[in-house]
Amino acid sequence: YALIDRLLALLDAMETDDAIRAIILTGAGERAFSAGGDIHEFSGSVANGADVALRDFVMRGQRLTARLEAFRKPVIAAINGACAGIGLTQALICDVRFAAAGAKFTTSFARRGLIAEYGISWILPKVVGWGVAMDLLLSGRVFLAEEAAALGLVNEVVAPENLLSRAIGYAEDIAANCAPSSLAVIKQQVYADSMRD
Repeated sequence: YALIDRLLALLDAMETDDAIRAIILTGAGERAFSAGGDIHEFSGSVANGADVALRDFVMRGQRLTARLEAFRKPVIAAINGACAGIGLTQALICDVRFAAAGAKFTTSFARRGLIAEYGISWILPKVVGWGVAMDLLLSGRVFLAEEAAALGLVNEVVAPENLLSRAIGYAEDIAANCAPSSLAVIKQQVYADSMRD
């Protein structure tokens, strides 16, 4: 819970700070962007009959997804490694996604006996199309950054050592050349229009 709560608090603080024009979301270290929810927390909650704790965990994840979607500044994902489950949902909600060559992706839900949670059933078909989304959700298979780019899931694949500098350069260009008010309205338009026929 602590990581989600900390990220929500940081998003609130960054949105009101006019000096921050874009943010980059990446994983700590080199191994993972986000390997998803802690399956041990799920199994421990269920084993102890603590469905309230499990429901709270899911609700926190959904709040984070909704918060990233509503964030008024550009959010850039620098996917530095494993990106699975809720971690993949969080990456998909980011506005632009860069991935390190060889990074592994998976929806993983079906292979864990879970449903497509945290809004991935809504966002994934919008990003990659219906057929590809169904393949990735139903199979839960692992695929690499290079396939993710071919599917349109990430914007660009770069060498791992260049990932953060590429994401920072992109964010700096936006900060220097784009009006914050335009960016906020464009984001609102895109997400609101995706709900309309």
